[in-house]
Amino acid sequence: MENLLKDEETDSPLGVQERLLAAGAAEFVRHGFQGGSISAIVKEADCNVRMVYHYFGNKLGLYRACIERVYAHLRDAEANAGFWMAPPAEAISELVRFTFEYMLDHPEFQGLMRIENMTEGMHVREVNSVSDRAARLFQKINTVLDQGVSDGSFRHRPDAGALYLSILGLCTIHITNRHTMSVVMGLDLAAPDFLDGRREDVVRIILASLRQ
Repeated sequence: MENLLKDEETDSPLGVQERLLAAGAAEFVRHGFQGGSISAIVKEADCNVRMVYHYFGNKLGLYRACIERVYAHLRDAEANAGFWMAPPAEAISELVRFTFEYMLDHPEFQGLMRIENMTEGMHVREVNSVSDRAARLFQKINTVLDQGVSDGSFRHRPDAGALYLSILGLCTIHITNRHTMSVVMGLDLAAPDFLDGRREDVVRIILASLRQ
């Protein structure tokens, strides 16, 4: 095995970990936790198998780190977005557009969530940062909703988590059901024109629900 793998002596720890996380996420999305191969992961990451155990303890530790990483990336991107200080209707519109585009651009997030849902969330329950970071997102959404009700932009004041669930569902159903619904609808649900129209439809649906 040693002669097939790269010597990490001159490689930075951050570089090795990031490669392992990226390779691990891709492998687990394809094959699930049980089917994911450590050998395939270290080959793709171009590192020594010892590095998995050094940084993550074992295969399960790497898998949970992959889950934490995809959630952290999403939550960081949301937190750093520039729309939170915009007027309420604009802020919600941009949150929808952000979520729509993020899900298109990061299939690894939905892939790992699909795997986790197949195991009834067995491992994500053990990653405390997932719920902690979500709470901070919901706090931001609550602030926008309160402002919207206060200035008359919104007449309906939903729970922040329930609103985000609606946004996430509307922003992903055309991805998770792309192949079957493309046949049913006679459309290419991955076509840019369809996606542009779909994104703005979702914005209108969410705003209408708040303005009813």
